[in-house]
Amino acid sequence: MIQDNMPVPQPSPNLSAPILSTLKMEETQGTQNEENPTQQECRADLRERFLWAVTSLVGKEATINMHEKTHASGIFRGIDKDILSMHIQDLKTPCIVYPRAMIRVPDCMTVHFKL
Repeated sequence: MIQDNMPVPQPSPNLSAPILSTLKMEETQGTQNEENPTQQECRADLRERFLWAVTSLVGKEATINMHEKTHASGIFRGIDKDILSMHIQDLKTPCIVYPRAMIRVPDCMTVHFKL
């Protein structure tokens, strides 16, 4: 938490305009977060729960249904931070088995895990 008596660092004049606008936007977001700490705490709690849920699925058998009635299965190994790709080990497709694969999440309709 930023205290009132702490000086706010000023951006260097040699920074480019997009970086300056980003810094100004972060400063205004910081004041909004200080005004409503409960919302920030709720987001942090939800993010932590999500990360625990994803971590608990690592190593589990996953069945993936994709567009155009494509089915695949394999062992779930993780997901990237933007939730755009899943990492699957021993991916079994109708044609071939891949030892390691990365699947785009937007291409998946459903993912079922055997718990």
